[in-house]
Amino acid sequence: MNEPRRKESFNTSRQNAMIDVLAVVGASVGYVILEAFQVPKRWSFVAIGVVLTVYAIYLIRRRTESWRALGFRTDNLREGLLPVGIVTVVAAAGLIGVATLRGAEVRLSDILLLLALYPVWALVQQLAFQGLLHQRLTMLVRAPLLQVLITAAAFASVHFGNRVLMGLTFLGGIAWSVLYRRWPNLWLLAGSHTVLAALVYPLILADAPLSRV
Repeated sequence: MNEPRRKESFNTSRQNAMIDVLAVVGASVGYVILEAFQVPKRWSFVAIGVVLTVYAIYLIRRRTESWRALGFRTDNLREGLLPVGIVTVVAAAGLIGVATLRGAEVRLSDILLLLALYPVWALVQQLAFQGLLHQRLTMLVRAPLLQVLITAAAFASVHFGNRVLMGLTFLGGIAWSVLYRRWPNLWLLAGSHTVLAALVYPLILADAPLSRV
C-alpha cells in the first residue's frame, strides 16, 4: 500500500498527533452515546458541531500545519478526479443495482435534497476521519493496513445503531482511506461521500435522515 503523498510540510509532533486522535475518537464516542440515548439529530449535530468548531479554532491557533496539508487543496484535483470518480460511480452503480433488485421506491426529491444539503456534513466527516485521524495515525501506527482499518472502523462506529449502514460505511471508509493516501484531497472525498450518502439513505435504508434534523 502506497504511503500518502504530501507536498506540504507536516510539522505535527507525535504528542499533537495523539491529541488529535484522542479528540476525534472522543467526539465519535460522544456522538455514539447521543445516538444510543436517541437524542434528536438536531441536538446531536449542534453538540458535535460546537465541539468540532472549538477544536478547529485550537488547530488554527496551534499553527503546526496549513489546512492545505490536511487535504483542502486544488493542485491535485485533476489527478485525483478520475480515481475518486471511478470508485464513486462503481459504488453508486452497485447501490442502484441492489435497490432495483429489491424493488425499492425511488424518490428523486429525497436524493436531490441530500445532494444539496449533505456536502458540508460530508466535508466535516472527511476532515475528521481522513485529514485528522488517518493522517495522524500515519505517525503513530507503523502498519499502513492497520492505519486504514482503524480509520474505517472509527468512521463506521459513528453510524452506530444500523448494521447495514455500519457495514457500508466501513467499506466506504476503507475506499476513501486508500484514495486519501494517494490523492489527499478532502473536496473530492466529500463529493464522493455526498453522492453515495444521497443514494444509500433513500434507496438502501428507506430513510430520510434530514427529516430528523
